[in-house]
Amino acid sequence: MKKRISLIAIAMVLLLGAFLLIMTRLHSPQEVLGPPNPNGENRQLQQAFERAVGSGTEYKLQFPAEGDYRSAYVLYDIDGDKESEALVFYAKTADDSTVRVHILDYVDEEWVSVLDESGYGSKIDSVTFADLNKDGATEAIFSWSLSGTDSSRTMTVHTIDLSGGKAEFKTLSNMPYKAMGVFDMDNDGSKEILVLWGETSQKVQHNYAALMKMTGKSLQQYGDEVILDSAASVYDGVHLQEGQTPIAFVDALKDDNTMFTEVLWWDGAAQTLKAPFTDNATHSNLSTLRASAIPVRDIDNDGQIEIPVAYGYSGSSGTATLPSRQDPDEEERIAINSWNVTGTAEPGVLIPKTYGMMDTTSRYVLVIDADHRDSIRFYRNRKTGVITAYSVTEGVRGEPLFSLVYSDGAKAKAKGSEYTFRATQGDRSVAGTLTSAGIAAGFTNEGIQNSLVFY
Repeated sequence: MKKRISLIAIAMVLLLGAFLLIMTRLHSPQEVLGPPNPNGENRQLQQAFERAVGSGTEYKLQFPAEGDYRSAYVLYDIDGDKESEALVFYAKTADDSTVRVHILDYVDEEWVSVLDESGYGSKIDSVTFADLNKDGATEAIFSWSLSGTDSSRTMTVHTIDLSGGKAEFKTLSNMPYKAMGVFDMDNDGSKEILVLWGETSQKVQHNYAALMKMTGKSLQQYGDEVILDSAASVYDGVHLQEGQTPIAFVDALKDDNTMFTEVLWWDGAAQTLKAPFTDNATHSNLSTLRASAIPVRDIDNDGQIEIPVAYGYSGSSGTATLPSRQDPDEEERIAINSWNVTGTAEPGVLIPKTYGMMDTTSRYVLVIDADHRDSIRFYRNRKTGVITAYSVTEGVRGEPLFSLVYSDGAKAKAKGSEYTFRATQGDRSVAGTLTSAGIAAGFTNEGIQNSLVFY
């Protein structure tokens, strides 16, 4: 018993970090920065910019919505001369349909305007810098959109040459895309661009991924593209697991209720990109489906990214309607999720670390012992919100084992004699009743209470 309690405690620690991310994944505050402070060098920068493009009434600053750089003024040493250049993203007041990028160099302790270029969209989404060919100069990777939506994104890659007395802004690539990341995918010491995009053929949508690699002054596709799940509507984050073979994890939404993860790595022996969880025949990835609110993460900081997957029935989106013995429209099933690792040694194989039932509505999780994962199912009553755990034998639902009732505020502190266990956090609680069938199945009030985690 002590061993089981210890394992559950470890699992709870592993999961808590992941669940805390769910509330911040799509709602983290956006950094909004204005012009430089009106003093010293920063004031000089703003004055030099306005001398080139006009006064404050003639332009409107544009702020990248994603990535490491969220200011309209971006300072970075582009040419490797140990002095930062300034990139300013703005739109002309008279024509705000196109974002422009203005570049200023710091020469003899003075900011000097050197370039002004038209961008590729009405919004600037992200700004990334990387030395893609290890020549000491930085390439700029910009993400643009026409309407601020994922369906109209364009990725451009540029070299910016400020030497020789004449500045040059050269576009190496201009392509529509859905998601991208700048990583050293082949471990050769220089970074590549992992890009995901969609194409429509005969009214059928297809999604692909490929690596873009820079050789000399040319940026080209590195190996063949790979087929991805064609039903991905939005990609929601690209994460890299470093190691002998770096692995990229890309979360994707099929719809409002279903998320899955594409897993990608570079096969050095075959010189090709691999996507082991996508079925090339059906253009689908069914192995990593789960409730849409749960992103991948290294939940225990061991260097391996875990993928949450709905456990127990294929194609689950986290909740699924199943018939109730009382009313077929009264209950919906809540999936058990497993948190899994994967690697290149066994392509397309998920190795579970821990399990849990997650109530994304009330924001708590019940950690499930691996011994019970196949003998228990959870259903939520649509009218009352009460979750009931049932025994399952050979796929057939049996007796109720225990209930879970969430409450907050004054109700959370009320002592209900009808409940046999209660877990609380501040003004939130989950209470429930353990049945005789639950006791016979090996559950205890203390065990259930200690397995509840709020996030």
